Amino acid sequence: MEVPQLPFLRTTLARAASLLAACLVVSCATSGDAPQASLPSRAPVVSADGNMERVVLQAYRAIGDRHLYEPNFRNLSSEAYRSFASSDPTLSLEAGDGAFTVKRDGKEILTRTTPTDTADGRAWGGMLAELMTGSIEASPALQAVDRQVLIRQAITSTTKQLDRNSRYADPEEARDNRFQRDGGGGIGITVERTDDKKIMIRAVQEGSPSAKAGVQIDDQILAIDGESMIGRPLSDVVHKLRGSVGAPVNMTVLRASQGAEMTLAMKRARIIPTTVVYERRGDVALIHLMGFNSATTENLRTAIDKAKAEIGKDLAGLIIDMRSNRGGLLDQAQTVSEVFIGDGTIFSTAGRHPDSRRTYKSSTGRSKTTELPIVVLMNGGSASAAEIVAAALQDRGRAVVVGTTSYGKGTVQTVVRLANEGELILTWSRLQAPSGYTWNELGVLPNICTAKAGEAAKLATASVDSNQSQLMRWHALRNPTGQEVSDLRKICPPGETSPEADVEIASRLLHDRALYAHAVQAGSQQAAAAR
Repeated sequence: MEVPQLPFLRTTLARAASLLAACLVVSCATSGDAPQASLPSRAPVVSADGNMERVVLQAYRAIGDRHLYEPNFRNLSSEAYRSFASSDPTLSLEAGDGAFTVKRDGKEILTRTTPTDTADGRAWGGMLAELMTGSIEASPALQAVDRQVLIRQAITSTTKQLDRNSRYADPEEARDNRFQRDGGGGIGITVERTDDKKIMIRAVQEGSPSAKAGVQIDDQILAIDGESMIGRPLSDVVHKLRGSVGAPVNMTVLRASQGAEMTLAMKRARIIPTTVVYERRGDVALIHLMGFNSATTENLRTAIDKAKAEIGKDLAGLIIDMRSNRGGLLDQAQTVSEVFIGDGTIFSTAGRHPDSRRTYKSSTGRSKTTELPIVVLMNGGSASAAEIVAAALQDRGRAVVVGTTSYGKGTVQTVVRLANEGELILTWSRLQAPSGYTWNELGVLPNICTAKAGEAAKLATASVDSNQSQLMRWHALRNPTGQEVSDLRKICPPGETSPEADVEIASRLLHDRALYAHAVQAGSQQAAAAR
C-alpha cells in the first residue's frame, strides 16, 4: 500500500466503517430459533406470513429480555402496527385498554385481547404477529408489498421508540454487517463510486487475491465475470465480488496510467476488511485505527511490530488516530486496550440483563507497549469502541487524548440474528470508564482541545492546564442532565474534520517528554480525583 494514497485511503475506509460498524456490539448472538433463508419478494401468503410471525416474535422476545430499559409493549406494538399497515390507508387500529382491534373501511376484521403485562415481549409479539397476518389476508394492498418491507416497517418503528442506537438491519444489510465484523469470501479491495459513476479501486489489501493478481489502486472496474459494471450501484459491484471462499472470479479493469484494459483472474479468499494502517512519520508511528472488527487487535500488534522494526530504538512514540472511527466489536475494544494497558480495569458495563453487568480488566502479560508514549486523536465522529479505548487510556494515565470531544455513544448493543436472516441490533448496557463516569451523550473530553490549542510550536503547559478543571468536572459526573451535557460539550465542540494540525500537536507532545508527562499526569490525576 503506497503511503501517498494514505490520506484518501483513510477517508475511504473510515466512510465504509461508518456505514457498517456504527454500533458497539457485544456479540453476534443468534436467537434460540434456527435462522431461515430469506423469502422471495412474492412468496405465497401462508409461507411468508409464517416467516413474518417468527421474525416479529423473535424481535419482541429479545427486546423484552435484553433491552437496557424495561419496554412498554403497548406503545411499541400500536406504533409498529401502524407503520406496518401504512401501505393501506383503509386499515386502522383501535388500541383499547383490553384489546387491539383492526378495522378496514371502518368495519372490524379482527380483534385480539391485549396481554396484561406490558413488558411481556413474547405475548405482545405473538399478538402483533397475529394482527399483521390477519391484516395481510384482508388487504390486497398489503399482499402486493414485499414481506421483507412489511417486516422492516414494523420492526424499524419499534426500535426507533427504544433508543437512538437500537435498529433493525434487513437481510441484505445484515449480510454486509456480518462481512464487516467477521469477514467472508472476497478479493481484498476497497471500492468507491465517484460522482461520474465510475467504480474505482481505492485500496488493495496486502496478501489478498487482488494483490497477488496485480490489481492496483486507481484501477477502474469495468466488468466482473464478463458482466458490465459501468453505471451500476456500488452495492451491485460489492455483491458480485463477494462469494464462496475458493470460488473463481474474473475482474476487468481500466488502468488509466497505461491506457489499457486488462482482465485479471483470481480466486476468492477469506477477507476481513482492513481497519489498521501504519504510516511512518519520521521517528513517530502514526497508526490509523478506523474500526473494530475481528482482526483489529492482531493487525494493530503487527503494525506496532513493524514500526519498532522500521524505526528501532529511535521510536519516539505512537499516535493512534481514531478520528471518525465509529466503533465495532466490544471484545476488540478490550483487547486493543490491553495492548497498551498493563493491568487493571479497562471499562465496565451495566444493564437490566444479568449478563450485561461486567467489569473488563487487563493483565500485564497481554500488554505490548507499556513504556511507549502514546497520543490518541479523537473528533466528533469517534464513537463507541473508539471511546472505550480513549477513555481507558486517558483515565489510566496511559495516553494523552488530543482533538475534540467525541460523539458520545456510551452504550453496548447485542446482535440478534432473526429468522429472515436480518438482524436486531439492540442496546443492552451502559459503559463506564475506569474512573466511573459514563460518556453516553456526553463524549470523551480530550486532554488538549485542538480547537483552542493553537499552533503546535506554541503548545505549552498552559495549553494542557487550561482544560484540567473541566476534565475533573467531566470525570465527576454520574447522571448529568441534558443541560449539563449541552454546556459541557461546548467546552471543546465536537469537530468532524481530521486536520493535519492534530497530528502536528501529537508529534510535538511525543518529542517534548516533559510536556507529555505533564499532560498524562494531569489527566490521570483528574480521573483519580473523580473516583
